[in-house]
Amino acid sequence: MSKAANQDTVAKWLGESGFLVAPLSAPLPSNASWGLLVSTPPPLQIKLRLLGLKNGDVIVGVGVNFSEKHVEEIKGLKPAERVKLSARILKSILEVCPYCRVALRESLLNPTAIVAEVLVSREALNRQRLVDEAARLVNVFLVVNTILWQEFPLVEIEESKQSNIFM
Repeated sequence: MSKAANQDTVAKWLGESGFLVAPLSAPLPSNASWGLLVSTPPPLQIKLRLLGLKNGDVIVGVGVNFSEKHVEEIKGLKPAERVKLSARILKSILEVCPYCRVALRESLLNPTAIVAEVLVSREALNRQRLVDEAARLVNVFLVVNTILWQEFPLVEIEESKQSNIFM
């Protein structure tokens, strides 16, 4: 299928599966021919980014930025405890998504965000696989935030931001 049709097909698959889909307006990397911004429906909108590579593969990714309050709480821990927390988060991500490529922003001592992505080869690309990977990355987002909420229960969650979980 052509690159444009590939983008249209991927957008259609995800839209029919309940995701909100829009073209990615950010600049694309040199190896990408198209991009989509995909999110779960409101009120809890978890945003995923999809890149269609020039070779036909698709990358599905999610970023989890830690809140300022969580970053402050993490900085208040002893260095060994910060490393243990980072390791616990990374281990939990890899349990949900063992073949995810994962990057920790900043360092083990001062984590501020996590990025996880999955590469779906053009040979393996189909509707079910794409939806499964998107759902898996939504779970990665939830796992990271769950650990932060467990570790720092004093961080207040605004009543208006509470919601049911989409899956």
